[in-house]
Amino acid sequence: MKYIFYCIAFFSIFSCQDDIQSSSPTLQGLRHGDEMWRSTARNATVQSSGVLSISGSDGYASMLISLPNAIEGVYNLGDGALATITYTEGNTTYSTQNNGQEYPVYLGDGQVTLESINVENKTMRGTFYFNSYDDSGAKYMNFSEGVFFNLSYSE
Repeated sequence: MKYIFYCIAFFSIFSCQDDIQSSSPTLQGLRHGDEMWRSTARNATVQSSGVLSISGSDGYASMLISLPNAIEGVYNLGDGALATITYTEGNTTYSTQNNGQEYPVYLGDGQVTLESINVENKTMRGTFYFNSYDDSGAKYMNFSEGVFFNLSYSE
């Protein structure tokens, strides 16, 4: 009986995990906390000015992460921040630069952590989460547990 219990516990713990390394490279996150969004096409570019742009699309929606430079560290998002994330779905674009109009006012915010840059292989990895609004402040978009892993970049 103990053996059956241990087998059930083992498989329930390890069989439901989404291993990002098996889907390497990836740009993905939880949309509104429970819907997995994963790009099928992704690109990262370090511009001559030093700005890092990471973009991805699943064929319906697209995301653009813009960081002021390609240096490992933590980048805060929000109104007036140099780092931004925009997410476009259909005809609606959400941005961390926009705030909500409801009371109490909800702010576009979040964080991108650029964890490592492998200069030899030209790959990077990091995490992100954000709250964003459309231009009117009426529509809301949230991402949590966002990750970009083994993402190739060009200069």
